[in-house]
Amino acid sequence: MTEWIIPCNIKYYDVVGAFKKLKRIDWKQSVKNISVNDIVYIYVGLPYSSIKYKCLVTKVNLSSIEIDDSEFVINGDQYMNYGNHMELEFIKEYSDNVLSLSILTEHGMKGRIQGPRRADSEISRLISSIS
Repeated sequence: MTEWIIPCNIKYYDVVGAFKKLKRIDWKQSVKNISVNDIVYIYVGLPYSSIKYKCLVTKVNLSSIEIDDSEFVINGDQYMNYGNHMELEFIKEYSDNVLSLSILTEHGMKGRIQGPRRADSEISRLISSIS
């Protein structure tokens, strides 16, 4: 099992609203080596600027969207026609700012979260200590 951090821009997708209503969502999969049973942490940009969600990967390499979450898609160009998707199952929501960018940076996170990345061991320990 690998742990991943993926970004979400709420100008394009209302992930907060989606997880209030749905327990599973489809997500664009830009990294081919994400596998079923991996853990995905969703980092939500402004105004949150923190990891807000922990999810389990339940399906990978889907050629089309299987779950209708269209009411939460704000800009469909980024999500609807991406071409490769994975299914994420909601596990946990973190309190705002508990895993903020500044806290992640203090624990070794390098740079901004602009694309999928593996959670290194120090970040995994930090998140586990909060879970």
